[in-house]
Amino acid sequence: MDRHMARRWLMFNAVGGMGVGVQLLTLGLLADGLGLDYRLGTALAVLAAVLHNFVWHEHWTWGDRCAGRRGRWARLGSFTLVNGSLSIAGNVLFTSLYVTAFDIHHVPANLMAIATCSVANFLASHHVVFRAAAKPAALAAALAAGNVTGLGAAELKDKTVAAWERYVAATERRIAGELDDAERFLALDFARGAAEARRKVLAGGVVVERMQARDAAGRKLKVPSGAIHHWRGSILIPGITLDDLLHGLMHAVAPEEIQKDVLESRLIASEGDRREVFLKVRRESVVTVHYNTEHRVEYSRNGPGRASSRSASTRIAELEDAGLPAEREKPIGRDRGFLWRLNAYWRYQAVDGGVVVECESVSLSRGVPPVLNWMIRPIINRTARAALSDTLTSMARVLPERAVIPAETLPASWPAP
Repeated sequence: MDRHMARRWLMFNAVGGMGVGVQLLTLGLLADGLGLDYRLGTALAVLAAVLHNFVWHEHWTWGDRCAGRRGRWARLGSFTLVNGSLSIAGNVLFTSLYVTAFDIHHVPANLMAIATCSVANFLASHHVVFRAAAKPAALAAALAAGNVTGLGAAELKDKTVAAWERYVAATERRIAGELDDAERFLALDFARGAAEARRKVLAGGVVVERMQARDAAGRKLKVPSGAIHHWRGSILIPGITLDDLLHGLMHAVAPEEIQKDVLESRLIASEGDRREVFLKVRRESVVTVHYNTEHRVEYSRNGPGRASSRSASTRIAELEDAGLPAEREKPIGRDRGFLWRLNAYWRYQAVDGGVVVECESVSLSRGVPPVLNWMIRPIINRTARAALSDTLTSMARVLPERAVIPAETLPASWPAP
């Protein structure tokens, strides 16, 4: 973007910011004040903002192209046709989509819709309305089609599952190699800044980092029609032995006691060091979603003072009307796509004064539309980081009090050293 284009973009956004205020104020008055349906209110609010913005763009943003009154009505017609139709259709469509898909109030949903349409509106204004060349209707249709792409029904595709399986295979190959290392054990020991990270954990801090699996050539593994969220967190649980900690996780402490997103749990099957468990989960990020999930969990010893576990989801079903009599599961893989797969890889290392616990969480969801990535991605990352940190902190609080093995016996299913 050249200097002049960048200047126009800043001016366009300044006008747009004022237009947002006009649009939200109008929507609030119509929907909340007069009780008008929010869809109709959105359309009228956008129309008010379109007229407001045109006046400013005519005299300021593209003032050098609009000297005098000549052509003003033609420009207003083009602006209304291109920006107006795109904004009204886009805002009504996206506001409705976000209200339904994200289960949020219509005002924040409308803010998200405004962000979605802003880039398309600028390009249409610059290349169509204030430059007599292109055909408005054709460009508007193309821009609208480009913004709508990827926001339809979320369906888990075979190519997405295949990419997930490649990602998991690469992750598990790396983990297997790290677990066999004679000197290092935790994943953070193999990362940059390992010494400083370990010092922070042993001093009582929580270290949470985002991760990325790579192929043999060092390239990032991509997931078509999906997104993988890969995080690692580590914490010291003081005043506990490795045996007591494993006993607590396997026998004494229910998952909902240490994970606030777990609403209920039950053991489906148990054989030796393997578990099949059911978890009812509530996930809160951009939206709040409930799931019925099932997981296969296996614990292992990895030498003196070392242990690990692997949890892999075998079934994830999003719930509709969660907590109500009409609660039911949506078709698996044909839901809103916020959680399709979930694996967790845990490591436990005895140290002086306690046990270091480390978790790698790897999950699969639908992808974020590129036009919304700048807005949604930071929220997702912030929420994921906080959730992992909260779980680890909760473990450090609960396990030392609840995980002591009864002195008279050890469980028959205890992992052998």
